[in-house]
Amino acid sequence: MTTELEGKLLKAKIELMTRSAFISTIALSLKHVITSDTQTADVNGHVIRYNPDFIKGQSVAQFAGLVAHECWHVAFQHLSRRGSRDPIIWNCAGDYIINHMLTKAGFEIPTGGLLDVKYDSDWSTDQVYDELIKNKVDFDTGTLMLDLNEDGAPEDDGGLGSSITNTIVRARTQAQISGEEKAGLIPNEILRRIDELLNPKLPWQVILYRFLNQRIKDEYSWARRNRRYNKDYMPSLHSYGLGNLTFAIDTSGSIDDDELKEMLSEIRGIQQVFNPEAMTIIDCDSQIHQVHEIDQNTDIMDLQFAGGGGTRFQPVLDYVEKHPTQALIYFTDLEGEGHLPEVDYPVIWVCTSEHEPSNIGETIYMNN
Repeated sequence: MTTELEGKLLKAKIELMTRSAFISTIALSLKHVITSDTQTADVNGHVIRYNPDFIKGQSVAQFAGLVAHECWHVAFQHLSRRGSRDPIIWNCAGDYIINHMLTKAGFEIPTGGLLDVKYDSDWSTDQVYDELIKNKVDFDTGTLMLDLNEDGAPEDDGGLGSSITNTIVRARTQAQISGEEKAGLIPNEILRRIDELLNPKLPWQVILYRFLNQRIKDEYSWARRNRRYNKDYMPSLHSYGLGNLTFAIDTSGSIDDDELKEMLSEIRGIQQVFNPEAMTIIDCDSQIHQVHEIDQNTDIMDLQFAGGGGTRFQPVLDYVEKHPTQALIYFTDLEGEGHLPEVDYPVIWVCTSEHEPSNIGETIYMNN
């Protein structure tokens, strides 16, 4: 029986090689084990395990879809990116994304696989997860094919130089050679992750300060650099650098006190360095609780905030639409609406987590 199943596995790998240079490169880099230690199939980043009874009734085409499914989990780095998220919901979110891709590419998805046409290529894993959490979707764990296996999972699979990342980079190279990437067959979620690893970002404060410098509206003279920032940061402005700046502080339950203090500290630094004509700080979670008008006598660190609920960005966007600003700077973990309407003013999201970037404005990361 084992020999027969191994033959079927080989045929499935060959089929992948004829259909996708990207995913077959990953498949050939992983170890494949047929064992009763898993209920259906699972992957830990280095090894894919298949239950013999589960794959026995699968056709070669179905088996190829199953192998591809597990390899896409590796490509998305779903295990290492999960963090503190609910493991079952995160696994399901990844399955929705992968199974949509597979069916669109003409693969047969694994028996019992999750599929919803709603979660198409415009969605990321993070956005699907947020949607499932928001809707309080209750999955029947008895029928789910949970295939992210933490046992033996490598600890280094998220960074540059790790074996998994190197495999994904090699797979992308093959996709570029074969034309898959140019044809748009590799998800942006994966390409963005590779680009971030291969092109390390500047410290987030530098990016934020460059963003603000681009919006200087008057003639200015450079003053001595503010001591709060080292030589890599932009020099301080003598005066009249910016008009009105609006800051939104996400005070939802997912933002802790230390993160809130760091946000306020950075806003105070911007006030000291750029001396904007006016500053507004909005206290918000799923709604706006307070609007603080800031002047030079305001001790930003002493401001009191409410919040503690969920997160919605639209109330703040609506407020800024009615109260024009030179830029909106939103400090948040981005655990809010997955898709936002376009706005006609500059927005920069200063994100406290590794969440997918917003679809509007520019996103920078505090942990960068």
